[in-house]
Amino acid sequence: MSKHLFSWKPVLLLVVGTMIAVSAFPATNSKYSPFTKSYKNARLEQVINDLQSKTGYKIQYAEEDLDLNKRVTGQFKKQSARAVLRKVLDKDMQVVAKRGVITISKKPAPPQEYKVTATNPSRIEEDSLKTVTVFEDTTFTIKCKTVTVERPAKEPEQPEFTSKGHYLQAYAGIGYAQLGFKPARDNDKAKGGVGATVGFNYAYYFHENWGVTAGLAFDYFGGRAVIGDRYEWAGQGDSDGEAYTHRVYGHNWTEKQNVGMIDIPVGIQMMYPIQKKEQPLKIYAGAGLQVGLPVLKNYSLSSGQIEHRGWYPQWKMEMHDQLDRDFYYEGVENFGKEAKPLQLSSVAVGVFAELGLAIPVAEQWDIMVGAFAKVTCNNIYNGANRDLGWAGSSYTQYVPDETGTPKAISHDFMNPYEGYLNSNEVSVVRPWMVGVKVGFSWHHKPKAKPVSPEYERLQTCDTTFVLSERRETVMKPQPLPSQQIIRLMERSIIWFDLDSWKPKLEPADIIDRIAEILIENPNQHILVNGHASSEGNESHNQMLSDKRAESIVNLLIEKGVRPEQITSKGYSSAIQYTEQDTETKKHDISLDRRVEIIPIQ
Repeated sequence: MSKHLFSWKPVLLLVVGTMIAVSAFPATNSKYSPFTKSYKNARLEQVINDLQSKTGYKIQYAEEDLDLNKRVTGQFKKQSARAVLRKVLDKDMQVVAKRGVITISKKPAPPQEYKVTATNPSRIEEDSLKTVTVFEDTTFTIKCKTVTVERPAKEPEQPEFTSKGHYLQAYAGIGYAQLGFKPARDNDKAKGGVGATVGFNYAYYFHENWGVTAGLAFDYFGGRAVIGDRYEWAGQGDSDGEAYTHRVYGHNWTEKQNVGMIDIPVGIQMMYPIQKKEQPLKIYAGAGLQVGLPVLKNYSLSSGQIEHRGWYPQWKMEMHDQLDRDFYYEGVENFGKEAKPLQLSSVAVGVFAELGLAIPVAEQWDIMVGAFAKVTCNNIYNGANRDLGWAGSSYTQYVPDETGTPKAISHDFMNPYEGYLNSNEVSVVRPWMVGVKVGFSWHHKPKAKPVSPEYERLQTCDTTFVLSERRETVMKPQPLPSQQIIRLMERSIIWFDLDSWKPKLEPADIIDRIAEILIENPNQHILVNGHASSEGNESHNQMLSDKRAESIVNLLIEKGVRPEQITSKGYSSAIQYTEQDTETKKHDISLDRRVEIIPIQ
């Protein structure tokens, strides 16, 4: 019987039916879906349309309350339509959601009340006791409605011109150069030649007039060695077996030297305007260090002769023009005029300086004209420690004899001629150059920055004005009895700092009140007595007490008191302040620095 009291079949049917009903009829609020989307500079109208289509809400608003062209940028992930609108709308808009409808409206702005206080009276009422001034103050109430409008696009603002910034400079110059060597012999000469430079600079001006530079340049130094001295080789034998000293004389023997360097200059530069206008004429100057790498270093013979002679000490005679004894002339053609290498070190360190004018030709372009100098500081000589020889390109020379037959002459006791700067006739080589140069400078001008879109809030306002009366009453001053005047001014004391006749700030009210009383009572007179403490000598204290009394008199006169009402006197330190501490009997010397104002009855 008990198993028939409960059956599971009705319960199962109830559960299955409930599940089918739930699946067939979804929850009412499920149609208002969360919103997920990203925007970049999208119009507000597009955002509102997307919310209506994807969340199921209907959105209502008045077009005049919204700026539908306002741009929106943001990322929204699983947010409600109302939350999205509150983020993209202005704070003065309110969003209300009710029964599938979202309403957007302006928040009611509370009226603003302002009060303008009148400065000029409308009328003045007077009697013997008081004066009443009547003003008409204005109170106005403003009710405003705000609208957001996108401003028209502005032109990008051009940056203000400045001399600071980046410069690119290129130049070329020509001048006088020397290789900076000194011949060991007096009759040999070092002469200059053509110098030239060409280069490119980058400059950064961290100040309106000052900048740093770095660049790349090629410098050419031309020089000459003119040989006119005598060279000797002792202990030689001639064709007849006679002992002699072989001598070589130079006759304007000219050797041209060429040195070219690739330099890296680094330094400072200054440009200072000498005209007051937007593109002024400027003085420029620069100086710095440069490191160079010699890439061109050779010599060649250009002109002149050498003469071979023989000195016979046994006869004390010098012989020349004797072909049979190898005494003859040779020209540079016997040694070859082709260029041959110079032995110089690989690195040259030097300094440079320049001075000139920067002439503006356009907004960003200047022509630079000026003078320059370049000096190598270290010795770039790297020649071998060997004697200068005159054996020609080979040790054997063929010279026609008196009959015209070539005769082989061998000066194998000499070194071959390998250049003046490659011998021990030179120990120091420091090329330098001075000249003029011309170039151009280009100044980088920053581009205008793009202007972001802006929005303008416009207001339409209604104003209500109300006038209200304001009355100010001033009681007229009444003359004081003589005894009351004396009581107000009795022993008025003004204090001073040490060695000063400028009154402290505390007595300002006293002076104002005393001046008021004296002006209202023109027959009242006062004594202004100045005192000083006992520090210092008597003459200084007398001057100080006089100055203190005088300063108070001047203040009273400035406030309108007639000079005839005032009598002043300085008492130096003769009268001490009498109200001291009666218990300790201690005298406070600072209280002696004072001025006392005493009424005259």
